[in-house]
Amino acid sequence: MTLLAVDLKEGTKTVHGEAERSKFVKYFFRGEITPATYGRFLISLYHIYNALEEALEKNKDNENVQLVYFPTELNRKAALEEDLEFFNGPEWRDMLLTPSPAQKAYVDTIRRCSETQPELLIAHTYVRYLGDLSGGQILAKKLQKYNDLPEGKGVAFYQFDRIENKNEFKEMFRIRLNQVEVDEATHKAIVEESCQAFVRNIDIFQEFDHELEGLPLTKREQEALDAAQAAETAAAHEAAAKAGSSTGLLSSFANSLASAVGLKSA
Repeated sequence: MTLLAVDLKEGTKTVHGEAERSKFVKYFFRGEITPATYGRFLISLYHIYNALEEALEKNKDNENVQLVYFPTELNRKAALEEDLEFFNGPEWRDMLLTPSPAQKAYVDTIRRCSETQPELLIAHTYVRYLGDLSGGQILAKKLQKYNDLPEGKGVAFYQFDRIENKNEFKEMFRIRLNQVEVDEATHKAIVEESCQAFVRNIDIFQEFDHELEGLPLTKREQEALDAAQAAETAAAHEAAAKAGSSTGLLSSFANSLASAVGLKSA
């Protein structure tokens, strides 16, 4: 059986890439996520980390879970509460009352793992905390840069004050992952669960897509749109020429235009 840390990295590569290419992440990197939208996104994170950290505490005596359980260094709930008040005001807890479908599905997934197979929580610690220590640090810089935040405000979630060297900690965490002792079926299940964790994250991102509609396309998106329109138009002309019908050309062009509009809003 291969090393768990290796299998987690390789096994999640495809879905990890999908998450990174999501509209929400793309616009976050471009600085086009408003403070109000980010404040609502923090609500999603709070639901996730509240459930995850409760589940880890409940299962901390599990010999495999305890290998990757670092509440002092990693717990994010308190940091999220600080950021939630900064972005949403003192009444932010009122926003927790009705979880969205994606929030509920993510929380239910974590609780299922906790109740039925605690070793699967390892997958969620891997996806969440190592992500926060890696790409999350880039997001923090983007958040500060594009929103002109006051020094030290609004980014507590990304600050791990109890970790002196993030790279060394991540390496230690991966070593701990490789020390997990489970049978082959559970090993595979942990990898599969990590993929599902990424899917749940993508679902969270997609709940914000409607807020991003109408924003300017990136250069790559515009090039893809232009290429698609050109191909559709060429196909329409070819089809019309074969049919010898101006009506056929008009219909094909209409389809081309509809397709372009659909691509732009996707």
